[in-house]
Amino acid sequence: MSVRDRALCLRALMFALALLLGLPAAHAVPLYTVREGRTCDNCHSLPNDWVDPPEMYRRKCTLSCSGCHVDPGGGGLRTVSGVYFGRSTLPMWMATDRPWADKKAHGEYRPELTTSGSQPLSDAGSQPLSEATGAGSQPLSEATGAGSQPLAAVPDAPKPTGGLAFGHPLDGGGAEMAFLDGRYGDLNADPLLRLGADLRLGFWTQGGKLFPMQGDAYAAVHPVEHLMLSTAVGIRGRIRGPGADDPDGQSRFGVRDLWLMTNEWPLNAYARAGRFLPQFGWRLDDHTAYTRRPFGLSQEDPANRVIGGEVGFNANYPYVNVAAWVPGSRRPDNPFEAKEGFGGSVNAGWRDLGWQLGASALLRRQPMGQGGDSTNASLQWGLNPWYWLENLPLAYLGELAWGTLQRPYSGKSTSQDAHYHDVSYTPANGITLHVKYDFWDPDREVKEDHIHRFGFGVEWVPIPSLTTRLDLRQATVAGGSGGADAFLQLHGWF
Repeated sequence: MSVRDRALCLRALMFALALLLGLPAAHAVPLYTVREGRTCDNCHSLPNDWVDPPEMYRRKCTLSCSGCHVDPGGGGLRTVSGVYFGRSTLPMWMATDRPWADKKAHGEYRPELTTSGSQPLSDAGSQPLSEATGAGSQPLSEATGAGSQPLAAVPDAPKPTGGLAFGHPLDGGGAEMAFLDGRYGDLNADPLLRLGADLRLGFWTQGGKLFPMQGDAYAAVHPVEHLMLSTAVGIRGRIRGPGADDPDGQSRFGVRDLWLMTNEWPLNAYARAGRFLPQFGWRLDDHTAYTRRPFGLSQEDPANRVIGGEVGFNANYPYVNVAAWVPGSRRPDNPFEAKEGFGGSVNAGWRDLGWQLGASALLRRQPMGQGGDSTNASLQWGLNPWYWLENLPLAYLGELAWGTLQRPYSGKSTSQDAHYHDVSYTPANGITLHVKYDFWDPDREVKEDHIHRFGFGVEWVPIPSLTTRLDLRQATVAGGSGGADAFLQLHGWF
C-alpha cells in the first residue's frame, strides 16, 4: 500500500470514529494569518503573470480569516485558498506545491531546474506583490485595465478537478473579487457546492482516556455570484449510549451555524444574517484559552451562538466588522430559537505582512439565567520576524482581554482580565514548536484568585489533512496551588 493510500485509509478511519463517538466545534488558527505574510505562493500559485492592482479596494489577497475560511470570522469550512494552503504549505510529506521560500530554506529549491516563466511571483529577491493568504492577486489584464480574460484561456491553468467542490454558480460566476480557477492547481476555486469536515480526538492526562473533541461537517451553496448559504452541523459527545440525549436536554446532533451572506464585493466586503459565533479577539484553536471561554466565546457551547446580522470588510490591509444580535438557544436542533436579550460587537485593525494590530469590543445584555450582562474589550497583536529574516522562522501573537460581568448568585457587577501569548518556531516543513503563557484573573475584586499557565507544544502535520499536537502545561494558582497536565490531539480536516 502506498503512502497516499495509507493516508486515505487513516482519514476514513478518523471519520468512522467521529461518527461512532460523536464530538463539539471547529477551531481556527490565527497563527497562520500572522506567519504567512512571508511569501505569496503558499496560498495560490498558477498562473504566474499576475500582479496586484494599485487600487486597494480591488485587491483580493487578505491576511484575515476569510482568506482561508468561508466564515468571515474564521473556523470551519475552508475556501479554495485554505485548502491549497493546507496541502502545499502545512504538511511535512506529500505537499502538492511547496512554496519556493520553504524549498529554499530546506534545500529543496533548485533554480537550475526552473524554466523561463515558471517562477512564482514571490521569486527569490523580489518583494511579495500581495499577502500570502487569500483569494490571490488580480490577473495582469484586469490590473492594467486592459480587460479581463477567463482563466480557462490561460495555457498553464489546469482543469479544476480536485477537492470537495462541485460545479460552478448557475450564472457562471466570475465576479471580479471571486476566487478564480487556475490559481490553486487543480482545485475548483468558485464552486456551486463546497463540502468539508473537522474531526478531532483528544487524550488528556487528567482524564486518562481517549475522548472525542470535535465532529463537524460543513456545506456552502453558491448559487449565483455575490450570494452564499453556509451551514455547519455537529455531533455532541455521547454520555449514555446510542440515541441518548445529554442531561442538559441538548440533542446529540444539531446545527451550529447557518447564515446567508452576500460577498465578493470590493474591499472583500460582505454582509450576512443568521446564526453564528460573534467575532471578538483571536479565534484561537485552543478552546481552553482564558481569553475565550470566560468571555462566553468557547466554540463548543451552543449558547454562545447568536442570531443576527454582521457587515464588514477584510481588505488589503485594514479590516472592520460590526454585528448586532439576540442570544441564541442552547438547543442546536432548533438553531433559530432566540432567547431574551441583545448584544453587539465591533472589530477593527490592520493586518500587514510583518505585523498586525487589532481591537475588539463586545456587549451582552441578557438575564442572569443566561449569563447576565457583560461588556468586553480586547487588544490583539502579532509579529512575524520571518517576513524580514528568511532564516528566522518565528511568529508571535498576543492578546489582552478585559471585561465586566455579573456574579452568578448575587448579580453584583465585577470585572475580569486575561492575557494570551504564543511564540512559535518552525524548524522544518510540517513541524511547529510553541511556547505559551496564559493569565486569568476571574474577579479583580477578589484577592489571590488569579491563574498563571505556562505551556510547551509540538504540532506535527505529517501529510495534508492530518495534524497531531502535544501540549505540556503547568498551571499555578495564586497561593501556590496548581498542577501539570499533558494534552494530545489528533485532528483530521477536509
